[in-house]
Amino acid sequence: MKIGLIDIDGHHFPNIPLMKLSAWHKKNGDSVEWYNPMFCGKMDIVYMSKIFSFTDDYPFPVYADKIVKSGSGYAIKIVDSKEIYDKSADVNLPYEIEHIFPDYSLYPDLTKDTAYGFLTRGCPRNCEFCHVGIKEGKCSIKVADLSEFWNGQKNIVLCHPNLMPARIGNIYFNN
Repeated sequence: MKIGLIDIDGHHFPNIPLMKLSAWHKKNGDSVEWYNPMFCGKMDIVYMSKIFSFTDDYPFPVYADKIVKSGSGYAIKIVDSKEIYDKSADVNLPYEIEHIFPDYSLYPDLTKDTAYGFLTRGCPRNCEFCHVGIKEGKCSIKVADLSEFWNGQKNIVLCHPNLMPARIGNIYFNN
């Protein structure tokens, strides 16, 4: 199968779900590449992932048998300057994809010597501007082991909404 990926937010921070989808499809023998309608031709599946509600959607036609749009950015609407999360509009990765080692080759410059991932989900803070508590729960729970996304890289970036941005040694916390 020909699989296309579109990182709607851009390539300034690795999109972890796209890296996991890429790894899963490659493991199953599929061809995976960044979607570019000028060079790819028609794809079997194109995955479009959007994390942020303020990012505009992909403005061009997508030529594929199946288009999958997912990520918090597609499930959030802004109402009266507040993020409103619609769980029915969000699609979680299947277990076997959520727990696969990411394909870091998608972002070679951003992932050189750096691993990215989540150890926990949820946040007890319940900040009025944030949807994480509604989406993932108001209690932080363990969802992965470090080995699911780290294989000896020099740096680790933990993407956790319940941690303040900090650097401890070579471990970075990003929220």
